[in-house]
Amino acid sequence: MNFRASASWLGLLFLSAVAACTNGGGLSNVGGSGGGGGSPSPLPTSSAIGVDIPTGKIGVENDPVWGTVSGYTQQQTSQVLAFPPGATITITNLSTGGVPHTLNVIAQTKGPPPQWPASPSLSFSPSGNGVLGTNYASGTINPGKSVKVKLSNPGIYLIGCAFHYISNQMRDVIQVVAGATPGPTASPGVGSGAVKPPAPVAAAARQPHLIDQRGRSFTLESLRGEPVVVTFVSAHCTDACPLIDAQFSDAARRIQAQRRNAKLVTITLDPQNDSPRTMRDLATRFEANPRYWLLAGGSVRNVENVMREFGVISKKGRDGYREEHTTFVYFFNPDGTLAQTMLASSNLSDSIVEGVTNRPEMAVR
Repeated sequence: MNFRASASWLGLLFLSAVAACTNGGGLSNVGGSGGGGGSPSPLPTSSAIGVDIPTGKIGVENDPVWGTVSGYTQQQTSQVLAFPPGATITITNLSTGGVPHTLNVIAQTKGPPPQWPASPSLSFSPSGNGVLGTNYASGTINPGKSVKVKLSNPGIYLIGCAFHYISNQMRDVIQVVAGATPGPTASPGVGSGAVKPPAPVAAAARQPHLIDQRGRSFTLESLRGEPVVVTFVSAHCTDACPLIDAQFSDAARRIQAQRRNAKLVTITLDPQNDSPRTMRDLATRFEANPRYWLLAGGSVRNVENVMREFGVISKKGRDGYREEHTTFVYFFNPDGTLAQTMLASSNLSDSIVEGVTNRPEMAVR
């Protein structure tokens, strides 16, 4: 049973200074503390990247794993970008007033933190034959114009604009990895660079025990047999977490109405402050039916062991609560294998319902 996310890459993780409850790649940060404000970029599809001077439209994001990224986006604010191998994406210059841009690969990396060179030599002419790789350059893209690029080479790429890399710090990360979901929920995992097959876990008796809103002890192993969706929140968070809770609540009600066999699990990432009773109160607030949605706490040791297995990063704020943290959602198949890791987003409820009902690998066997 593989109910855990691979954490072999934990040594690569880097937590930068971020705003309260900022997530790792774009939980609808428009107008919030982490996204630069303004309106969403007008991109028609998820397989598109907009390029612009960092403004309210695209903004600047202090990503907790990758640091500051800006000037490139998919659909909402600036974010780390991720796509599955084999995709063809469109790069569009969203600027006006004759401002040109490029998308150049600066280097390939194994993971965070990115080593941004001070003054790289970036070409204004196209190279790489339209395939993303270490020698790729889009060439000059004038306002309103687009170019297409194939993502045939899996990897993690540091990118920048030849015109504005230095003057406006236009730089970002593109991850070409299996399991990535293009769009605002793109990044496939905290610094993982890929959705890796989870490592084998011990028998259920040796797994950390959690306590649900009914006061019952359980392990993630014990949930085998149906699709399971797991996330981590702080009950005291007032930014991203309530939005995630609301999305899980909506998804749970929809799954119940459809009488689907699936389980949503929300685990505290602040066990020092979120006791099992606190999580029970949170469950009561959202009228969570434990048949479909478990909200869990537990001993500090057990919860932190689970967090460590998933690679969850959190940092205490001035008030002592863990207000700075990553916000990833993990989809597990009925046999406990990891099907997908995605970022929380404003359309998370739809993604959950679609994931547990339409994905063949998540169907109950």
